[in-house]
Amino acid sequence: MPRPTAPRVDREQAKAWLLAGETALDGAIHAPASRSAASVGLAAWQAALAAVQPVHNAPIVRRSVAIGHLAILRDTHALVDEAAKAGALPGPYADALVGNIRELARAHQTMLSQIDGRRLGATRVDQAVMLQVGTAVRQLTGRPDLTEPSRVRLDVLLRSGLGQAVVVANLVGEPSARPTAARISRLSLEYLTDPQMLRPSDPPDAPPAPAPVEPKAAALREPRASARIAPMEPTVSPGTVLDGPSILALCQARDLGAAAATGDPLNPPEILLGVDPSRWPQLVAEGRQAVTDLVGSVIPMVYAQTRRTPNAADTRGQMFVELMGAAYRFDPQRTSPEGWASYAWMTIKHARSRGVDDAGVVRKRITAPRPSTVALEGRDPASRAPDPGQLVEDRHAVAAITQALGQLPTSLREPLMASMQGHPLREIAEHLGYSESTAHRRIKEAREHIRDDIASHADDRPWVPFDTEIDPVLERAQRMFEQTSLPSSDLRPSRGPAR
Repeated sequence: MPRPTAPRVDREQAKAWLLAGETALDGAIHAPASRSAASVGLAAWQAALAAVQPVHNAPIVRRSVAIGHLAILRDTHALVDEAAKAGALPGPYADALVGNIRELARAHQTMLSQIDGRRLGATRVDQAVMLQVGTAVRQLTGRPDLTEPSRVRLDVLLRSGLGQAVVVANLVGEPSARPTAARISRLSLEYLTDPQMLRPSDPPDAPPAPAPVEPKAAALREPRASARIAPMEPTVSPGTVLDGPSILALCQARDLGAAAATGDPLNPPEILLGVDPSRWPQLVAEGRQAVTDLVGSVIPMVYAQTRRTPNAADTRGQMFVELMGAAYRFDPQRTSPEGWASYAWMTIKHARSRGVDDAGVVRKRITAPRPSTVALEGRDPASRAPDPGQLVEDRHAVAAITQALGQLPTSLREPLMASMQGHPLREIAEHLGYSESTAHRRIKEAREHIRDDIASHADDRPWVPFDTEIDPVLERAQRMFEQTSLPSSDLRPSRGPAR
């Protein structure tokens, strides 16, 4: 009777996952007791990779993970180059690391060029994946903590196998990425066996590094990672107009969550004084949900900016990342809570005007169309000039809202126009001579009138991103209105910038 044969396993895949397991084990053994901002960001990235595993074959997952890992590779490349120039890393090791980083980046670019991203990012699942991955990348590669030396960030990335390169290569699915990721993993293992190869490069008069936290304190913060496993979905409908108190509450939850994510229970920040550390993981989750809701309220703006654009999914993904950063930076005390939508819109406009490629690298601005060299059946190649159809739609949008504004009674039109100019609610109420609650109610009523008026002609408005959401069009018209109209001089601008 023939002996049963064992199932065959892809040798390279088995070796890759074995290396990933070894890297994780050695990282856990050699990891420092303290938790830096970089290590917190890395935990978010690892949680994002774990969260997308069930749908790893989805094109949106492959693209989002590749684009996010490209950002991590760029950050690591800069840190390695800085360390090599300062003599903090051995030259041959740094050269090998930089070479493999560049090769892996090229593999990611190859994969990105093979997937058509025009239809990606439209579903709630796609948006949840982009928000999850984008948040993690922003947290790991965003503006570093000024008190955290670059050596600490590089140490964390090296211990992680440069952001779990092997796991990323298996998720992305590009064959040329796997051997390069395996070489990066081996270089990380080499570093783990001799962490002293990364020598301090700080000048002698540099401030002393903060004292390491006791291992027991790190154990208290460990449950926070579990709060990031599931992708967050907005609890508000896309395009929901949030009032001032709602935005203030979301910003407060955001600040509490950010403080809980990086705070030390033995020396809590002022905002967390008196809060039981056992509640901190819940605050982290609530803070992330608050940021997701802020972004969800302005999601239609992204679709309004990416209609008929090449690689729309990539552009939307980058804009979601920019919006996440804007949601963390927005300060309602400096302007007004109602200014969140305007702040988000200007962030998107800035990202759109810069332009980014598939890797998130800023492109050169093109001031004139390139000469056409090839004609296909008498048609020129796609122009980089604005689409005439889009210009017509923009004019229709302005005309529709201008007509709806003209039909409003003065008692509703005046407060709405002041709000469109970016004035805080308090100034609008003082200028028009009634309470803030009355001003808020009349602005809301005016928006409802305009929404109903435009919705009644929805069949003639194919450019509306969502059938029931008119606010992105309102926001776009606001920007055009402000380019041709100045705010009233008797509304004091000192309490908030007039946009």
